[in-house]
Order: sequence, then structure tokens, then C-alpha cells
Amino acid sequence: MCLYKYILLITLKSITLIFLSITIVQASNIKNSATVFMYHKFGVSKYPSTSVTIDQFESHINEFVKEKYNILPLEFIIDTILNDGELPENTIGISIDDADKSFFEIGWPIFKKNNIPVTLFVTTGTIAKNNKNYLNWDQIRKLKKEGVDIGAHSHTHAHMPDISIEEAKKELELSNKIFLKELGQIPSLFAFPYGETNSELMKLVKDFKFKVAFGQHSGIINETSNMYYLPRFSLNERYGEIDRVIFAASSKGLGVYDFIPSNPSIYDNPPYIGFSLLDEKLSSSLNCFIFDMNGQVEREIYKFNERIEIRLSRELSKGRSRVNCTAKDSKGHWRWFGHQFYN
Repeated sequence: MCLYKYILLITLKSITLIFLSITIVQASNIKNSATVFMYHKFGVSKYPSTSVTIDQFESHINEFVKEKYNILPLEFIIDTILNDGELPENTIGISIDDADKSFFEIGWPIFKKNNIPVTLFVTTGTIAKNNKNYLNWDQIRKLKKEGVDIGAHSHTHAHMPDISIEEAKKELELSNKIFLKELGQIPSLFAFPYGETNSELMKLVKDFKFKVAFGQHSGIINETSNMYYLPRFSLNERYGEIDRVIFAASSKGLGVYDFIPSNPSIYDNPPYIGFSLLDEKLSSSLNCFIFDMNGQVEREIYKFNERIEIRLSRELSKGRSRVNCTAKDSKGHWRWFGHQFYN
């Protein structure tokens, strides 16, 4: 090899190494964080697990309207992340599941008065039954006209991992058909009923051209999040106190990759849980907690530089279980990652 070619090769390799170094540095810092809150009912004391009290709701609104927060339409948040844009600090999105009548009577008038954008995830089968506890299509059209964005939430609100993939496909087909008939368009955002899903269902939702899909597990959305299993903080009487809302709203995303098991539905129990941190420096302050239907699950956390491995002391109980991991960064911000399993 002549000297000129050798020098050229060394130069090209050096440029490549510099580029890779810059890329790695940039990748270790996530650009966007967004906290999405999820409501169901407002002031319906009969259902404390899915309803917030009026006092709780008013305290949330009083917090949300503070200048430090940027409450943006949910689809705008998603588009910004998908298109590699940049969100403002303390970005918040608001979502409502199931189209309960209390949203129309109590929730929306207050959101509207305070110019807070909202996405309503609608279960089309419930609306079709003209259930007096839920909205009808005239009311949904009125909400849409007033600025409420509409998302899809299946047709029958089934536990989707428990039905066949063909049945799930029919759920989405029928739901889309009804949306097209009643609203003239098919929603671009989807929320899994009960936050339950599996790998096949996530692929199905993607194949149906939904931009993203949401679960019901805590965590902060960022560009490393699974776009077909995005987290939301559920607010109800038990988990609706203002301190929790403030903590979630001010938290940042925890950048992770190579999360296992990749399938939210558990087939090996207890599962081996593991992931890697984009920012290895967060490993020292990282802590993780696992909860199932029987309460907290004892665990051991093993840290290998950026790699985190979690081993459980017992099998997870039947139903939903959650992993919550937090770490405090050098600026004092709490960073949050969450994931839900279904067994």
C-alpha cells in the first residue's frame, strides 16, 4: 500500500472514530421527555379505582395551569418525538379512557375552561349499546368539534391477550369501521384496554397504521420508549394525590434499550428482567421495584456498567404486574422507566 493511500485510510478511520464518538455522546442523553396522565371518571365515588374525586381533580388543574408546565395535544407530542423534534421542558399530555359520561359533564368543561388539550380514547362497542353511563355519538361529535382529540380503545374493551389474534383483528376492523361512519375518520392513536398486550398485538396495531399505542403503566415517554407500549400515569382516588402528580409531572425520561423480556405477556415465570441504560452514570442511583396483584415482589438488582439485570424471588401472580425504575441524574432530576407484564 502506498504512503498516500495509507495516510488517507488512517484519516478516514480517524474521522469515522470521531463521528462515532460524537454519536455515542449524543445518544447517551435523551432529548425529549413527556409525562402523560390518564383519567377515566370524575367524581364517581362508586368506582374509586377508576375515578378521581372532585377535590383531587381541582388540585390537578390548579397545578397544570402553572407556567412551568407545557400541556400539549397528545398527538403533537407523539409527532414531535417520532420526527426527531424537540419538546419544551415539563411537557404534559392528558388522556381519558372509556368515554364515561362524567368526562362530558364534569371533566371536559373544566379542561376546556383552562385551555387544556385532551385525547379521549373511545371503546366503540360501549357507545353502540347506548349505555346511560357513557357518552353517545352526538356527544362525542360535540366534543370533537370543541377540540377534543379522539383515540381508539378497541370495540368491546376485551382483555386482548386472552383472545385470538383473529378476534383482535376483528376488534380493530369493526372499531375503525364505526369511527369512519360516525366521525368520518379513523383515529391515529390507540390505547390497549387495561393496558394489556403482547408482541403479536403490538405488531397488529402497528399493521393497522396506528402511530403509537399506550398502556397503563407509569413512566416517562422519551425517544427510547417502545412506541407501541407507551406509559401513562393512571389517576384515581388512591393514586391521585397532588404530590404524586407533581412528582410525575416534573420527572424526566430514563433512556433504556435492549429490554427483556420484550413480550409484555409472560410465558417464563418468574421472568428474567434486564435492560441497558443509555447513560451509564445513572446506574449508581438506579432502583427498581416490582409489584403484582399480591403486592411488592422481592428482587435482587445486578449492575454491570450500563447493563441492569433483575432477578425475582418468586413467580408473578396471575394478572397485571409492573416494574418501576427510577434514578436521580446529576442535575437532581428524577428519571423514570416503567413496564407492565400480563400473566
